[in-house]
Amino acid sequence: MLKVKTNNPQVDEVKASENTKNNKYISKNSLYVVNRDKTFYTKGDDRRPMRICMVTTISKTFECFVADSAKNLASKGFEVTAVCGGVSDKFRAKNSDFAKIIEVPLERGIDLASVVRSTRILSRIFKEGNFDVIQYSTPNAAFCCTLAKGFKKIPVRVYGQWGIRYVGFSGIKRFLFKLIEKITCKGATQIHAVSHKNRELAISEGLCKEDKIAVIGKGGTVGVDFKIHDIEKKPEFRKVIREKYGLTEDNTVFGFVGRLNVDKGVNELLSAFRAVSATRKGAKLFVIGGEDESSPVDEILLNWARNSKNVIITGGVPADEVPGYMAACDILVHPTYREGFSMVLQEAMAMELPIITTDIPGPSEVIEDKVSGVLVPSHSDKALCDEMLHLMDDKELCQSLAKAGRDRVELYFARPVMLSNIYSFYCNLLGLDDGHMKLMYLTADPVAAKTAEISGVDRIFLDLEILGKFERQGHLDTVVSHSSLDDVAKLREVITKAELLVRCNPVHPGLKEEIDRIINDGADLIMLPYFKTVEEVKTFLQCVDRRVPTVLLFETKEAVEKADEILELPGIDEVYIGLNDLHLSYGMKFMFELLADGTVEMLCRKFRQKGLPYGFGGIAKIGEGQLPSEYIIGEHKRLGSTAAILSRTFRNEVSTSRPVENLSREIALLRRREKEVNFWKEEDFRENRQLVLKGVKAVLKKIEEKQ
Repeated sequence: MLKVKTNNPQVDEVKASENTKNNKYISKNSLYVVNRDKTFYTKGDDRRPMRICMVTTISKTFECFVADSAKNLASKGFEVTAVCGGVSDKFRAKNSDFAKIIEVPLERGIDLASVVRSTRILSRIFKEGNFDVIQYSTPNAAFCCTLAKGFKKIPVRVYGQWGIRYVGFSGIKRFLFKLIEKITCKGATQIHAVSHKNRELAISEGLCKEDKIAVIGKGGTVGVDFKIHDIEKKPEFRKVIREKYGLTEDNTVFGFVGRLNVDKGVNELLSAFRAVSATRKGAKLFVIGGEDESSPVDEILLNWARNSKNVIITGGVPADEVPGYMAACDILVHPTYREGFSMVLQEAMAMELPIITTDIPGPSEVIEDKVSGVLVPSHSDKALCDEMLHLMDDKELCQSLAKAGRDRVELYFARPVMLSNIYSFYCNLLGLDDGHMKLMYLTADPVAAKTAEISGVDRIFLDLEILGKFERQGHLDTVVSHSSLDDVAKLREVITKAELLVRCNPVHPGLKEEIDRIINDGADLIMLPYFKTVEEVKTFLQCVDRRVPTVLLFETKEAVEKADEILELPGIDEVYIGLNDLHLSYGMKFMFELLADGTVEMLCRKFRQKGLPYGFGGIAKIGEGQLPSEYIIGEHKRLGSTAAILSRTFRNEVSTSRPVENLSREIALLRRREKEVNFWKEEDFRENRQLVLKGVKAVLKKIEEKQ
């Protein structure tokens, strides 16, 4: 768990415990109350929602990088205040339903008078707001917040370091901007670095200590909205924009999206394309963005571009129209000198474009070199020209990069994924979740349940499913439960920290009564198994009626085929993939074939796009299992899984109703492996994936030899 040093003993190292009587989580120091659905409140006579203040320099930045996160936090019980400059009536109308909007005279650029005015206003806002958390980002807003009175009285102060401004500066300018950055970092209790390389840079530059700065997920801010960057509409977008500018499919269109300034590498871009267009007929360049007078592009190059029939400068384009312009391009070029993480690259990947960008912190982490894009040195028009020519001539490579880029953005940077990551980040900061996978122990025995809870299990899994289960799994070496409804209350009586997850029977005439009893006796979550139709899931969700969180167990071929329809239903809180029944449903011989053939990955992608937590299969003790658990943990992390069931290897061989004697040690070994995997690089996951594929083949070979 990240430890937040707030200099406030009431807040430092908050850890969640449970009050089962009022069905709330309560921190040990009684500062926070958190409902079962993890909505945040303060505790005491003035019990109220947690208050978070979210500050950016201008409203456009808030709109692009913060608004959806603010809305998500508001839905979790936070009382959100948005503070920024340049607030329009349209901005207020769009965001006032989930946030209180306060305008301050913050502006971009260097303006001492603006800093003084804004700092005074922020001091008053902080004094009156009584905030529990502040998130502040962008250089001017962050510095003004740090200087404001009352700032350090806010217990949790999160600085969004979305880039390090002084990189590329020299002399006295570099010294002053580095000093400002250091002061800003010092005022934070936690720093959110936009990428791992930016984090490493901040530490090496002495801006902060290692334990104070973290990266959310693989990096980034709020991720890509696939509703706007809709790959299904790409052909339509492409046709409209190409016709508008007189482009045909014979043209190879390079695209650039961003402000026309020196730092974005526009000089190198224009110089490189001038060379490309001199040797390749049909090459075109789309420059999508307005000129930036604060850092103007070389006038000779810009005049050449304005007069060239092969260059189209669109000027500023509304954000909702950018996907259309991207769709009209064949290759995106982004030769920036410095960058936070680059939303443009993520959006281009969402529109399935091959990418050329610079080998600097941020862009070099958004893409994977020669897999989902190509990296070139910054400030090099020759290297840029060479790669532009290379991709123009290699259509097969372009397709490969584009497909891998789309897969990567779905996995790591889709908006629901990032919103979930940000929420988990705040849970972590407030001491409610340390980010590890939720391990589930299956038992109906109260003594075993208490032992498992003490040993570090997150959920006790009570399996009430009996209808049709023996017929499906009786021939397998699996445990078929013989639990009863009476076991819910028995387990609820002894469980004080772990969650109680109850798997009910598949849909049947008495399901409503069964679910009512399960909820009344204290279940924290209910799981529906073995469904095949949308109607079955609807029936289950109606029976639960949002009284407790729901978990869907995908374990039939029919459910997988209807996954898109099912996931549209309201009231689904989590999903799980049951590999035992699902591999039987597909007529397979080994459950992890589903992991090898891409079925699990395909489902995980669908779950991520809906922002749903998910898990799959079981995990054996370290060093055991038909596929070593070390490999399986790697796949869980690669695919973004948040939960796993402990396999029968964790049961006592003599008394299978009880766990192994050294359960605490075995769970600690799993946690240690999980922490190791958290630091893996892309190549480590690829290597582990190959081991999984080889392992599945080896198991299948043994099965065939026995037949």
